[in-house]
Amino acid sequence: MAIKQENKLIRAHIKEVLSGKSSAYEQLYKTHTSRIYTFGLKFFNHNEQAAEELTKRVFIKAFEEIKTYPENVTFILWLKKLTVEEIRKGDIKKSEETTHQASIADQAIFALPDEERIVFILRDVDKLTIEESIEITKDSAHDINLKLENARKFVMEKLNADSLNDLDYKVNLVSQKSEPKQELWEIIYNEIHSIATKDLKEEAKGEVLNVGDAKETISEKFQKLKEEKKEKEVFLKPMGVTKTRRAVYIFLLVVLIATAVYYIFFVKPPQWEVVNLSGSPSIKENLKNIVVSKSSILEKDDLLYTDQNSKALIKIHDVGEIYVNPGSSIKRNGGDAQIVIISGDIDVVKKAGSESLPVGVFSAIVEDYEAGSYSIKISNNKAGIYSTGADLTITSGEREVYLIPQYMCEINQNGEVGIPYSLSASEEFINAVNDLSLQENNERLNRILLLSDKKDALTLFNILTMVGKSSRDIVINKLHSLVRLPKDVNPHQVANLDKGELKKWLKAIEVQN
Repeated sequence: MAIKQENKLIRAHIKEVLSGKSSAYEQLYKTHTSRIYTFGLKFFNHNEQAAEELTKRVFIKAFEEIKTYPENVTFILWLKKLTVEEIRKGDIKKSEETTHQASIADQAIFALPDEERIVFILRDVDKLTIEESIEITKDSAHDINLKLENARKFVMEKLNADSLNDLDYKVNLVSQKSEPKQELWEIIYNEIHSIATKDLKEEAKGEVLNVGDAKETISEKFQKLKEEKKEKEVFLKPMGVTKTRRAVYIFLLVVLIATAVYYIFFVKPPQWEVVNLSGSPSIKENLKNIVVSKSSILEKDDLLYTDQNSKALIKIHDVGEIYVNPGSSIKRNGGDAQIVIISGDIDVVKKAGSESLPVGVFSAIVEDYEAGSYSIKISNNKAGIYSTGADLTITSGEREVYLIPQYMCEINQNGEVGIPYSLSASEEFINAVNDLSLQENNERLNRILLLSDKKDALTLFNILTMVGKSSRDIVINKLHSLVRLPKDVNPHQVANLDKGELKKWLKAIEVQN
């Protein structure tokens, strides 16, 4: 059975609980609670009381039965099995009112029969495999597939979804994780404290056989935290530091000072060395033109020129290389950009794991966020940027454009950055992209969406970051049909242009590209 393996940290917490340290259970709760609570919200149509009751039952039952936890499944899978068991009891009450209005998609899911609703949430919301769904529900593959088929047909009709991709998008656009109130853990903690201590016996000395820290009540735990805080405050006062701790602090201080001295006097910024050349490149330095020789060093604010019969290779130690092609000029800068390309063309090859190397092009800045190779060519007052192996951001003012391998974009003399497009994009598509302005224009945008296919995914990704909020949903929908939104990406945050979530989708686009 294709069940995912548990990660080592979760497995370690489980072992600690099994060995009697009930405090480790709090870590298991914090790691998994949102997924069980969100399952409850979906099943009970965003009724918080029912979702909290379900979450409480599941985590208390898990603590009671943790000795039976099977090692061949993940802890979250086991929790979801307990979740389904509790739901099937049918005795969880819902409050009459809810504080959050359920979405249309959630209302459609809630209208399903219970068993179909369980399967739909597991397969189409939580994205579990058929094997994982069998493990949780104990149903056969045939029964699960039949329930899922009926559920999909019903929800598609309710949401006017014309395909499974469209259904997937509309359901998961509102499927985000939620957290229960903090008070819920306090209730659960007191319950598991009672469970952990009810069977304990007294030893001959009269001491309590404690299961880890299970004898602590919530109030005792808070008191302990306060005492620990006071101890830390005393520890930070000079008179309260023990000799051993003081020695440790002195040692650490000496190490820090030695490290600072080393970096100041011995670690020098990387040299820019001309390691290869042909013809007669020159460096303009202090109003003088100096003929470049092999091993010449390009200092800050130096300009390097190549005529039509010369070229140069600059090596930036531990960073990468810059190929300055014939008829070009570049400047080693001391500002935001470390290189400014003034004319001609260069090829940049970055070393993996090295610092980024910002390149100034007109008033825009090109910067790699994943190392590789790319080219910049200035011609007819325009700069063309083409990536063969690097992931780049091109920033101009407040606008940021993403470029990945096999795509290119243009920057005009005013520093305005165009929309990237694939080198294999159709001429009609490229013309449509170049005609799109930053102003709302649904007719032009719809034409681009109609002409686009998988190779144009990065173009749509950049358009998504440009258009107004009213147009983002249709761009997200089209892009999702080309490159599926990753499971761990929150669609709401994508629609709000959260950079972290956007980068995850961008990575999926690059992998497919």
